[in-house]
Amino acid sequence: MITVHRLLPFLSLATLGCAASVPPANANARPVAGRVADSLALLRLHERAREAHLAHRADWLVEGQADSLISVSRGRVSVSPREQVRAGFQPYLDASTFQAWDDIVPPRIRISADGQMAYVIVEKRVHLTSRAPNGTTETERTRFAWMSVYEKRDGEWRMTAIASTDRPDLL
Repeated sequence: MITVHRLLPFLSLATLGCAASVPPANANARPVAGRVADSLALLRLHERAREAHLAHRADWLVEGQADSLISVSRGRVSVSPREQVRAGFQPYLDASTFQAWDDIVPPRIRISADGQMAYVIVEKRVHLTSRAPNGTTETERTRFAWMSVYEKRDGEWRMTAIASTDRPDLL
């Protein structure tokens, strides 16, 4: 498990590097302290998603989402209201026992110069057992990569879109 505290040294360097690339003449550029606070808030949302999976709480999973979520996955684009996302995830979470839901590398975070949009790129290993509808137990070992897009609304980050890929995790 990667926690915010373990990521802080990497986050500080990455955020300082991003901030240094913004020309000082840019009136919309955010101070480094604001970028660090935003990065930490995005990492907290990322960690909350892990907690939601392990605790089987779809309501926790969607609490950081916008009213609707654009999803790009398996060659399709869909737009789903938050409640539909929650209702779709809950049966999956109820049927799953997670052995791993872990970052392979620290999440990559990029925040716009004006601090109103961000994306988080994730590589995650997910190992689980699930109950099939016929009662049998199935084992899944999957490696996911995704990019979540966030917008700041009323001072809070809200996930507005996600693009995801996956493949079997053979390691």
